[in-house]
Amino acid sequence: MITLFQKVKPLCISCEVSLGEWRPGERCARCYHLKKPGMTDCPDCQALAIYPPLRKITCMLDYNEEVKMLFHRYKFVGDAALAEVLAMFLKYNFREYDVIIPVPVSAGRLRERGFNQTAMVLDVLKIKYQDILVTEKTERQSELKKTERLKRINPFRFKEGFDADSIQGSKVLIVDDIYTTGITVHQAAVSLYTGNPSVIDVLTFSKA
Repeated sequence: MITLFQKVKPLCISCEVSLGEWRPGERCARCYHLKKPGMTDCPDCQALAIYPPLRKITCMLDYNEEVKMLFHRYKFVGDAALAEVLAMFLKYNFREYDVIIPVPVSAGRLRERGFNQTAMVLDVLKIKYQDILVTEKTERQSELKKTERLKRINPFRFKEGFDADSIQGSKVLIVDDIYTTGITVHQAAVSLYTGNPSVIDVLTFSKA
């Protein structure tokens, strides 16, 4: 069937280009960390060496000023409609995975915000996921130093009654909104590794 009607995009071409721009400079080939001049090793990846390795990390957007403003409105102003904007940039092969897991937010944060900012984007894309992890952490990661984050007890665990053996041998994808130091997704992976999946990859919407 031929139709002249197209779905209207949630933002203009100019804004789409601005959100998709990456700041210039050398990046870590693994986590997209923007290296300072003369830097050889990635300090974030070095700090994360204490955790079991992830196979692959993919970040869809840089954390430029436009993206930073978008996330502020989305997460802290509660403009849930912006999930459609973020969904525009998630060109990813989700079908490669057996299990897709959005990073959870605490019950308190969910009451405050009204939605899980990561799961909502997956909902827009109609991506089937499993909500099998819970967390009790309430501090915003942006309020903690890297050393403080590393010292914290892993806040992630399986939901009560979930059979961890059900993900044994599975290809697992963890999805999160912003990759800052990488500690959040690595701690989530530590809990998931207890179920013995064959591989764990990470997809994040942006790299701060």
